[in-house]
Amino acid sequence: MSLWEQWRPWIRQQRSLLRELILMLLAMLVVGVYFLEHFSARLEQEREVQLQALAEQTARRAAEALASDDSISINLIGRETVQLAPVAGVRFLDAADIQVGLTGVPRSELVVSVPVALPDGELAGTLTLLGDTSALPRQRLEAGFVLAVLCLLLLRVAAALIQQRLLPPPEPAEPTPTEAPAASPLATPASTQALTEPLPEGAEPLAQLRLSIVNFEHIRQRYTQAAMVEVLADYQRILDKVAGIYGGRVGQKVGDQAGLFFYQEPASRCAFSALCAGLLFLRVVRLLAPLRKQQGKPPLEFKALVTTDGDQQEAWSLCVAGVPGRLNVPEAQLAATELDVKALYQPEKAQVVTAGDHKVRLQPVEQLAHRYQNLLRTQADTLLSEEGGDDGLPSR
Repeated sequence: MSLWEQWRPWIRQQRSLLRELILMLLAMLVVGVYFLEHFSARLEQEREVQLQALAEQTARRAAEALASDDSISINLIGRETVQLAPVAGVRFLDAADIQVGLTGVPRSELVVSVPVALPDGELAGTLTLLGDTSALPRQRLEAGFVLAVLCLLLLRVAAALIQQRLLPPPEPAEPTPTEAPAASPLATPASTQALTEPLPEGAEPLAQLRLSIVNFEHIRQRYTQAAMVEVLADYQRILDKVAGIYGGRVGQKVGDQAGLFFYQEPASRCAFSALCAGLLFLRVVRLLAPLRKQQGKPPLEFKALVTTDGDQQEAWSLCVAGVPGRLNVPEAQLAATELDVKALYQPEKAQVVTAGDHKVRLQPVEQLAHRYQNLLRTQADTLLSEEGGDDGLPSR
């Protein structure tokens, strides 16, 4: 197991804390860069002011020595001046602009020059001070700032760890009899029991979810049989997990009139479980498509249908007649199964299709009501991570 695979569960669990730490770091970097630049500008101005004052003072002191060409005194004054903190070099020029003394560095970005005049006003030469432009003060300030940032981030991490240790984990909510979604994104004991209990002989499903692949024949012609088996197995694995969450029984496999069948009483609960399972499966398939393209695997698109009618052939025909990427429910069954108060849909988008000798009005369901949709989004994120999806993919 790679290092990323070992740390990925912990990173996924601590996403909110990591997001907060990143925001704190960005905010502190913006503030730190601003003040460091401000400090550098103030430091340069302060050095220039100090050099100007030292240059004027040293010029008065060196006037006699420069006028009399006293090189010993000039060098002595230069060595004493260059030992001062803001000074990195001293250069003396006589009245003819000929260099007669140089102490310290010969070049610098910070230069201050003043004329050297005798008491009677006669010009004896020019004094140039070369400033110290080392970044040591800024480097010290940067080191202190980095240390302060690290301390703040560590304190936030320590506070989060202490909070997690002191606060007990939240208790999982018990599912109510009228609501099919579980409080956890994983399978609940109720759904697991529904899958393991033997069905009475001759039991008919109270609701069914059918899934057809868009352009399946065209896709099957483009790939070898082995590659197609692998692709279908990927989506079958997702469907099996969805069945485990909502207590559905897998009928035909993906690629062969796939479907989930629900038997739990009452019928309204079965219909809602099938609706949630269908929307969850379509959401995971849609979010997984970009990742499959990156991996060079063909993504599949599905049509879905939820119905409480027991005729499986008619249900399959209605499923195939639907819109790609959408889940349809016969409009007459929305109110009969109480789905109209739990799902969001637009009646003007309904389509009329022919099923045998009669017509059926199919209503595409956009999404669930808000309290159910949030849970569905969490379940989709969990299934997506189990399938190797990126946590950064948006759960649209």
